[in-house]
Amino acid sequence: MRLLWPVLLLQILAVATAQHSGASVDIISGAPSTGLSNVQLTSGTSGLDAPKVLPINGSSFDWWYFDVVSADLDYSLVLVFFAATANGLWDGIPDIGTAVYASVGITLPDGSSLNSEAAGSSLVVTTLGNGSNGTLNETGWSWVGSPDLSSYRVVIDSPETGVQGTVTFESTSPAHFPCAPATASAGQPLVLGTAPFGWANALPDANASVDIVINGTQVNFTGVGYHDQNWGPSTVDTVVKSWYWGHARLGPLAVVWFYVVSPDGSEHVSSYISRNGEVLTASCSGMAVSMTGTDNNFPPAQPAGFHISARVEGEGQLEVDVMHKTVLTADPDVATYRWIGSVSGGFVNGTTWSGPALYEAFAF
Repeated sequence: MRLLWPVLLLQILAVATAQHSGASVDIISGAPSTGLSNVQLTSGTSGLDAPKVLPINGSSFDWWYFDVVSADLDYSLVLVFFAATANGLWDGIPDIGTAVYASVGITLPDGSSLNSEAAGSSLVVTTLGNGSNGTLNETGWSWVGSPDLSSYRVVIDSPETGVQGTVTFESTSPAHFPCAPATASAGQPLVLGTAPFGWANALPDANASVDIVINGTQVNFTGVGYHDQNWGPSTVDTVVKSWYWGHARLGPLAVVWFYVVSPDGSEHVSSYISRNGEVLTASCSGMAVSMTGTDNNFPPAQPAGFHISARVEGEGQLEVDVMHKTVLTADPDVATYRWIGSVSGGFVNGTTWSGPALYEAFAF
């Protein structure tokens, strides 16, 4: 039996529950709108992982991002569901003829990679509580999230293109907005910077499992998982100039950093640190992210690594070093880089831990 049937059942149940509970069902067409997009820039009482841009036009964007990195750094997976045209993203993105599509990239222990993508006719997103369920029609790609954000499951059932399998996530750390925990009152800003660059982090850290056959190769591994969402009303390079972003697990700590330079040149940061599932900080202050290496002129040079420094009330100063192991993405023409690597550090005068990280540097 194809893997699609369990997902279809879950989607049917989700829609039925949504209709009964008053939750929302949004259909994002693969044909971009010619009108203006409505964009959500402040939080509500629910819907953290719901669509934030409706409808998608030729310049707006919304994407749901998932990744997993193994503890030994031998494997990684990056999977994204996009609602955007090529013009809504950045230079070098090919036009595949639809505004809704998905892509997956997997790296293997020998450094090689496996990649696939799917183009849909529409993306149906059902929002229940704070979680969301998405089906990319005519592709066999979908995700199902729990209303309380405790778990997510991505299913790919596309034997025609050689991809079948599942990725599961069990949350270990509470969700957050750019400047506050997700438990904060409604009306929290969902933008990072001075321009409308939206971000919400449903899974800052999760225990994840990958079981996928892609292009005839069976890939199975467990690791540290992550899921977030980015969106905006106009092309990416109009709402953000550059960013350093990443997530890591070291010992009992989960750390997420997001350093953004807005188009007006102002600098902004989002700091998130949890310990054993308890949020220590979730704010837009108290963290510094800097490149390491002899040439820190980014772009065009790649940084050798990163240093994260964060002040945590009641805990002291956290100092973390990030070092590359494998390059996942490198496009010097647009200055987009993504890596997996190791982190080490801890609170000053305390225990030092180490662990895996997945992170990136983009400049437009």
